[in-house]
Amino acid sequence: MKNIIDKIRSISKDEDDVTPKRTIVFFGFYLVFFLVIFLLLMFGGNKNYLTQEYEEGNSTVNNKGMLKKNFVYDYKIKVDGVLHDYYGKKYEDTESFKYNNLDYYRDKDKFFVNKDSKWASCNNPYVFFKFTDFDSMVKIIQKATFMAKTEFNDGIIEYHYLITSNTLNKVLYDKDTDFDEEADSIDVFTDSSDNITKIHYQLNHFCTHVDNCNSTLDIEMNFEMNGSVKKIDNPAI
Repeated sequence: MKNIIDKIRSISKDEDDVTPKRTIVFFGFYLVFFLVIFLLLMFGGNKNYLTQEYEEGNSTVNNKGMLKKNFVYDYKIKVDGVLHDYYGKKYEDTESFKYNNLDYYRDKDKFFVNKDSKWASCNNPYVFFKFTDFDSMVKIIQKATFMAKTEFNDGIIEYHYLITSNTLNKVLYDKDTDFDEEADSIDVFTDSSDNITKIHYQLNHFCTHVDNCNSTLDIEMNFEMNGSVKKIDNPAI
């Protein structure tokens, strides 16, 4: 670059040069200059800046639709290609749902399963439970960095976020880590009433960093009937 600049200076001082050479060289110089700047920004210059922004968080999505803690849901969690499907309804801190053709009931941190027409306490059946926990959902979105949004004619808006494994580990487990700064993606969909209808996580980096999968983790959470679910009685009583 220094040699190019020196050459440009020598040509610009040549007052006897009346050919188009000077114009052509100047045009070439500026073309190369802006190309170099563009490549620096794409492959190096903005990486640290974006990482810093990921960790600071910059949420713009309206969470009021989810804050009712009252909805019907379908959680599809795919770990290394294996699908875990949970379908049910939530009212405050209680849930009634199906998983692996069994009926479950949740009351805060207590879980019950119906086997042979009898209810009994059981372990938490969720894989990657933290991502389906209501309070964690809100915190993750708040800490993720908003990148862009897509608006559709029917009023649906898709918000695009990025978040690092270090930020997720801090939000979910209160652990400080020093993983590489490659970010995972989060897409949040809202309807025309600002209710959140879907959250889609693609968390391959996080999953492999914390040794909970071999290569891929994809979580799709769909929400319906925000605010319409009635109180759920404990069937185990």
